[in-house]
Amino acid sequence: MSEDRVSSGPSTDMSAFRELFAKARNIVALSGAGISAESGVPTFRGAGGYWRTYQATQLATPESFAANPSLVWEFYHYRRELMGSKHPNAAHKALAEFEARLKPQGRKVTVVTQNIDGLHHKAGSQDIIELHGSLFHTRCTSCSQVLENRDSPICPALKDRGAPDPDAEDARIPVSELPRLAAH
Repeated sequence: MSEDRVSSGPSTDMSAFRELFAKARNIVALSGAGISAESGVPTFRGAGGYWRTYQATQLATPESFAANPSLVWEFYHYRRELMGSKHPNAAHKALAEFEARLKPQGRKVTVVTQNIDGLHHKAGSQDIIELHGSLFHTRCTSCSQVLENRDSPICPALKDRGAPDPDAEDARIPVSELPRLAAH
C-alpha cells in the first residue's frame, strides 16, 4: 500500500468515496436503534430505554427465561404488540429502495442490523442480517425449531397484557399457558 493511501483518520474526500462506491459490488449498511427510534420504537439504552426500567439479566438471558418464563414472554409479547403500531420511516424505505435500485446492476446491498423489530423487512429490504434475531421468530426450548410467528396475541394468556412488572410474583402465567409448538 502506498503511503498516500494510509490515513490516520476518516476521509472526508467525497469524490474518492464516490469513485470507490461506483466500483463496489457488495455494499453493507449497518443499522441500530437510531433508525427505528425515528419510527417511535423505544430503544434499550437511550432516554426512556428499556434497560432503564428493566434489568437485562431479568429478561434477555437463557437463565432468566428458565427462572421466570412468564416475565420474559410478557416482555417480548409487549414489544411484539407495540410493533403493530410502528411503520418503517424514510431511512428504512431509502435502504430498501437503494437495494432494489442496485440489484439490476448486479450489485448487492446487505443490511446488517442490531434491531429485532422487523421494520427493514416491512420497508422491503430483502438481504438482511439480524444480529440479535427477531421479535417474530420463536425457538422451541424442546427441539430448537425456529419458526416465524406473527400471531397477536402470541397465545391467549398474553392477551391484553401490557408492560410486565418484574416484581409481580402473583402475575406469573403458568408455563402450560405460555406459547408452545403444537407438537409439544
